[in-house]
Amino acid sequence: MLSVLHCPEQVGSHPAILSKFERKLGVSSLSVSENSNPYAVESDKNFGSMTSSMLITEILRIKLILTTSFSDGIIHLNNGRFITPFFGEGVHPKEHNFPSYIRKLFRFYAKCLLQTEIALFRLKGDRKAAFLTFQGSDARETQCFIDKYQENGLANDIIGRSGKTNKSIRSKKIKLSGIADKIYSLNPDLLTVLPKGAEFLPYATEAPLNAKVMPIKQCGEFVVGHAPTHRMVKGTDCILDVIERLKNRGYNIRLELIENLQRVDALKKFEQIDVFVDQLIIGWFGVVSLEVMALGKPVICFVKGKGLKFVPKKMLAELPILNADETSLENKIIEVYNMNVEQKTNQANKGIEFLKTWYDPQKIADKVVTDYKAVLSGRTQNCI
Repeated sequence: MLSVLHCPEQVGSHPAILSKFERKLGVSSLSVSENSNPYAVESDKNFGSMTSSMLITEILRIKLILTTSFSDGIIHLNNGRFITPFFGEGVHPKEHNFPSYIRKLFRFYAKCLLQTEIALFRLKGDRKAAFLTFQGSDARETQCFIDKYQENGLANDIIGRSGKTNKSIRSKKIKLSGIADKIYSLNPDLLTVLPKGAEFLPYATEAPLNAKVMPIKQCGEFVVGHAPTHRMVKGTDCILDVIERLKNRGYNIRLELIENLQRVDALKKFEQIDVFVDQLIIGWFGVVSLEVMALGKPVICFVKGKGLKFVPKKMLAELPILNADETSLENKIIEVYNMNVEQKTNQANKGIEFLKTWYDPQKIADKVVTDYKAVLSGRTQNCI
């Protein structure tokens, strides 16, 4: 039986959902994370926790590296990282909790462990393969942004918010590419800075399986939802300004900021909104937009950039996202505000049909498992 291990992080629920539907295909698939993530579907297993000591977590990390290195099958690294933490040139916000000598000591340890992990990966034989999935800030460089944000410095500010630089991001990608048999990206803009042969893969999400159109209200307060995981990246300040302007113009409107909530509580909030604004900067939508779309809610998002050439043309043609940037967001919200019940129902049905066509988790798992088998059986694909 084919064995697959997804690790070491749980972001956006993709690894856990993909693993779940791989099992439905008869694959022995397991998702493992360093820590529990209350904002996503839980992994099958965690090798650390928020209450574990750093020493215990690192012992379990080393054990996981050794286990995966000497086991046959697929190791599928997600969120564009090794099992070992990778540090940028700057100081990550979490490092500020420690004295400088502790930071230097841990970075030295991580550097040595990473070199060991890479060396062990390179020993893999024909019965083992490494797959990578990049999701967003794990690979995004300034050149992924549209020209305006490169020129005004916003792209650099976003890249550097976690102590990263283009140089450190590229260094990590070069190291990862050196051990990878196949690379996926869940965001098409990343493919402009990933090695040739990497391909776009839709998010694995269970949203299409439970899709339903929530009751559509036609009067009362109009609620705009927004989930600012990173306010700078999402363009949250602009969204706040737009809502304030609309209020001043007499619109009965309110912004619902959905943040720092566990996933189940966030979903309840999404049921109460009239429209969801994803982001105005990156050029593609996230998994939260899919979950909102599954409730029959219209989604506004900035969709643009060189990465769109990697998305199937038919998928782009059927995309139900209402496209807007900082200059057009106000008018786009007014457009949804003025929709009648029939128009809102049509928009809801388009969204749900799009989900079922392009984000069916079983179809995505089937494609990935086919790739696993192709790589292992003589590596017949044009792999990286």
